[in-house]
Amino acid sequence: MGIKGIYLAGSPLINMPWAADAFSPLDLTLLDPHFGVIDAWRQCIAAMHDRGMYVVLDNTMATLGDLIGFEGYLNVSTPLSFTEHNALWKTSRRYHDFDISDTELDKCEYPRFWNDCKRPSSADLILTI
Repeated sequence: MGIKGIYLAGSPLINMPWAADAFSPLDLTLLDPHFGVIDAWRQCIAAMHDRGMYVVLDNTMATLGDLIGFEGYLNVSTPLSFTEHNALWKTSRRYHDFDISDTELDKCEYPRFWNDCKRPSSADLILTI
């Protein structure tokens, strides 16, 4: 058929119980049981790779589940303000790889990007359109 890849939208990671849309991950380390078991995913992806196919997961890290709110606005829309709102955890549940902090970083380190040849992309590569 000439298919070279499969694109999976949404997140197969553990989601909020009422958010079956797969766009509200709560834990970026756990596979949502509605999407099967990790061994089945590994076998399926390995079989696709064996056939020369790509697997693209649309990981939606920017739209995490509803665990954080702003003081005074925990379950309603927070109004626009030119000053900061105080962020709070809404319940005792926490993200395992993220915490609320007011610490400002000296610099932002980007992750390493890889090219199609499975080599690190050059830092001086500039994309022009």
